[in-house]
Amino acid sequence: MKKYETYDLIDINKKKGFPRTYRFSPFVRWFVILLSLAALAYAIWYIFTAVDADTSTFRKIIPFVIIFFAINPLIRNLFSLNTVRFTEDGIIFGFLLNKNLFIRWEDMIKLSLYQGKTRSVKLNYLSEGEEKEFVFTMTFPNMLEIINSIAEMCPHLQYDDFMNNITLTEEERAEGRAKEEQKG
Repeated sequence: MKKYETYDLIDINKKKGFPRTYRFSPFVRWFVILLSLAALAYAIWYIFTAVDADTSTFRKIIPFVIIFFAINPLIRNLFSLNTVRFTEDGIIFGFLLNKNLFIRWEDMIKLSLYQGKTRSVKLNYLSEGEEKEFVFTMTFPNMLEIINSIAEMCPHLQYDDFMNNITLTEEERAEGRAKEEQKG
């Protein structure tokens, strides 16, 4: 995980500009997808070519165990968050097989920690007049940078205690700007 200094996160949207994209490592994602597909293909091939009435129960069960363990990472990688794209109008959460989600900056309401199976970030927003929520995992690359970019673009956003501790306050931003000006 990348270590951030406070001044790295100050005015991040001005420093890095728009549009900007953060993405999950394509090498890792596609390697896992291809490995899962290969394991599925092998298990299916094994069922149709090597399993017959005389095959032991153990050898009949193994391909189904392989299928079970291959489908889980395949589905996770195909339907989980793949890219986060910042634009001047809002943020786009991109997926490989799901429909992309666009949220305008002014429609965001609250950013909080979600504690389900894994710790995640919950973003509450308005869509067509009704409040909705989007949950994305904290293991996404550059998460601290993403959260502080959202906070910078949405000064009206509400936070829970956890998010208050990891986002820069206006005082911290002003202090960091002053230090940068002194360096000069």
